[in-house]
Amino acid sequence: MARGLRHALTTWVLLGAALLTAVFALLLPLAPVNQDDPVLSWPQAGGRVENTVVPLVPYRPLELTADLPCRTLAAVDGDVLRTLPQRQDQNPGRGLVVQANDGRLLISSSSTRLLDEARPTGDCAYQVRADASGTRVLRDGRVIAQHAGLLPPQVAMFETAGVGRAEADGLKVTLHTDARFQSSPSPLKAVLLVLHGILLVGCGVLAVLRFGANRAGSRLRLSPVDLVVPAVLLGWTVIGPTNDDDGWYLRHALNSANSGYIGNYYHSFNTSELPFVVSQYVLGGWASVSTSLLWLRLFAGVLGIGVWFLLRWFLASALGDRRAYRAVPWLTALAFLVWWLPFTPTLRPEPVACLGVAATLALCEYARRREWPGLVAPAVGIAALTTLTTVAGLVAWGAVLVQLPWLWRWLRTRPVRDRLAYVGATLASGTTAFVAVFADAKFTDVVEATRVHYHYWIAMRWYEEWFRYSKLLGFDHHGNWAKRAAVLLTLAALVFVLFRIRRRRAQLDGTMLRLAVVVAVGLAALALSPTKWAHHFLAVAPPAIALLGLSAIGTPTPRGARALVPGLVAAALTGVAAVLTFGGPNFWYGFSNWGQPFGDHSVPIPQFAFTKQQIADATAQAETMRPALGPVSLDSPLLWGLALAVCLLLGLRGRGGRWASVGSARLLVAVQATAVVLLVSVFTIAPLRTPGWSLAGSVLRDDCGLADQVRLPEGTTLAELARTRPTSVDWGIGLVYPCVPIPAVADGLSTPPEYRVLPAGQGAMGGSMQTGEFAGGTHGFLSQVGRTEPVPTFGPLNDGSVPAWGELQRVLYAHPVGRYTVTHTSRTVSGLDGAPTLAQFSYVGVPEGFMRVFQSPGDDNAAGPPR
Repeated sequence: MARGLRHALTTWVLLGAALLTAVFALLLPLAPVNQDDPVLSWPQAGGRVENTVVPLVPYRPLELTADLPCRTLAAVDGDVLRTLPQRQDQNPGRGLVVQANDGRLLISSSSTRLLDEARPTGDCAYQVRADASGTRVLRDGRVIAQHAGLLPPQVAMFETAGVGRAEADGLKVTLHTDARFQSSPSPLKAVLLVLHGILLVGCGVLAVLRFGANRAGSRLRLSPVDLVVPAVLLGWTVIGPTNDDDGWYLRHALNSANSGYIGNYYHSFNTSELPFVVSQYVLGGWASVSTSLLWLRLFAGVLGIGVWFLLRWFLASALGDRRAYRAVPWLTALAFLVWWLPFTPTLRPEPVACLGVAATLALCEYARRREWPGLVAPAVGIAALTTLTTVAGLVAWGAVLVQLPWLWRWLRTRPVRDRLAYVGATLASGTTAFVAVFADAKFTDVVEATRVHYHYWIAMRWYEEWFRYSKLLGFDHHGNWAKRAAVLLTLAALVFVLFRIRRRRAQLDGTMLRLAVVVAVGLAALALSPTKWAHHFLAVAPPAIALLGLSAIGTPTPRGARALVPGLVAAALTGVAAVLTFGGPNFWYGFSNWGQPFGDHSVPIPQFAFTKQQIADATAQAETMRPALGPVSLDSPLLWGLALAVCLLLGLRGRGGRWASVGSARLLVAVQATAVVLLVSVFTIAPLRTPGWSLAGSVLRDDCGLADQVRLPEGTTLAELARTRPTSVDWGIGLVYPCVPIPAVADGLSTPPEYRVLPAGQGAMGGSMQTGEFAGGTHGFLSQVGRTEPVPTFGPLNDGSVPAWGELQRVLYAHPVGRYTVTHTSRTVSGLDGAPTLAQFSYVGVPEGFMRVFQSPGDDNAAGPPR
């Protein structure tokens, strides 16, 4: 009786805690925050008027006030004040222009003429005020011109013809930079966070204890394979490939120490990456320990080891200790390497997503095995956080979805109050996402971040998912043979599962069916991503690895002769997957391509080809890079036809049609083994074939990468130069310059670089990404007030055996930088408070956004991604 009362009391407490947890979570986005409000004043405090560069990011301030004394307007001829240089194609320009010419005073702002009147004389004062409500011109405090809704002017400099004249001393500008995403919790929000955290943990613990296990589980038994896989991953840290986005995400994470939030360091005005920030906070924590090349490369390796052991736990729970499954660890290891090696090491979000997906899979399967419903609550919390790594992180919910049948059966046997408490606690666990997103942000931040990224970045629709697969089967590094192997073999394994649907009573069949559903959910989730790159496939890896490993035990297994047809179909699909796989080029991104065998790698394949002729040329070049064994190409149908015949013959001892199933499984193992051996071989050979500097050698030395190898004429290395001069490194090569300090983008301002390091042979997405206004580049001011000149350098290689290392540019500015004062203030705003959106064509004056980069003007054969 006492126990029943105790259980009832616990149930009601759990239900109440779950409701309060949900309420506090819903209040977090609306709670007030302390938002930074930096104020920039010109001229510099205590100084005289000087022309200066003002690198605003975003380009327009939230508020601007320009004080224009009449004595200045009367004495200065020409430009009394200008915030953007004059351009023939913009008259009046998008900035603020105050001109005193031929007895007239002209004031324009944001491409709009505000005032045209006789030049003033006498003792008076004009003022221009611009904010969210519009722009006004005042004389002696009285409004004489106004334009409601007109955006504040763009600012990249303060320039006046009155420099050095005493009459210009009263000229000044005060503006509030746009630091809308820089905020911290208000005291009220801090209290909400603490209360929510206590309740969230309490709900999880109570759910686990109250809805406990009903039967024993299986123990994970370690084997030699659990030493082999981590050892391979640690070795792969040294020799493995780089990714084109490694420098991108690294600098996102590093700049958070300057701005206080994860922003897009290179474009979209450093807009917050909300809501997909979890992986970048993890990376930021990792990089805060060290930015050495070896340490950064270990990031994905350590995550991979975690994923491996979580998958081992999952399979131990799903299959138990039956002797028939003793080969599973080794087959899973092979599948793991097929998936993990081509896509990593990388600093992209997918490895973190993989860890979350694997943890959700393992926890849910362990809960099912032990009939422990309470464990699903923390699994939901992990799934919610995994969703905030990348859109593909939605695959974690597939792991929860496949547990619903047994959870439903269990719920039907429970009292109503237990059902309510359990469902409430499980849903409340998902509010971990609210903490991750809204701990120091507000609701309007997420709305604005989403708008901006869709406006200035690639935004493809779900029904254009075919583009991802076209990239996978394409000619550049997205479609190399190793990445194809992981995805195509998994797709074949999904077809194998169809043969098992009628045999769900078998333990292996049920496990494979659940895994297939999770993989299918993951592939469907990829369609929701606005970008369609092959990188994203890695997020689906944990269930795909387990499915691929189990498929190698034996494909369809009906009894007798009924196994013949499905077994032959499975074998044929595996053969087709092998041919398509090894038909891809042995081409890798950037420096990972140096020294690679198969074809001429001294000229890289362009990542983007626009015209039909460019596509034809790139395809022809890719065909020369197909893997081969001497004169035999590995994509030869004859080669894999012979391999299939051998595998089938070796299985002839099987009863009935079982020999076909055994043969198809052996062929699947053979294809995977070939892929892994070839992959390790080419990345072992590549650094040995590269004269001078190689990525692997640099990782082993744990040095400053290429920055130690590139020298200036005076003998200074690029690493030494970057320690004393602000140096910007382009995102595509950022990883191999780990010692170059990051010029901050914070307080609504960018740090003007003195030097820029750019990749060789830039494509459409080269250094223009950061300087281009069309994408909200954080160095957009350079196109207005700066120019560059090449700096002679001596790279690590000059014999033409590999592509050039890149180029170094010196930035020359129209005016000195930093001749202003910044005062840091803050204000408390509600979660619904928001500034005018940045996602509008008039903001930058470029109507097409980022997708302009995919057009080839004047070419009717342009073939960019679909809009």
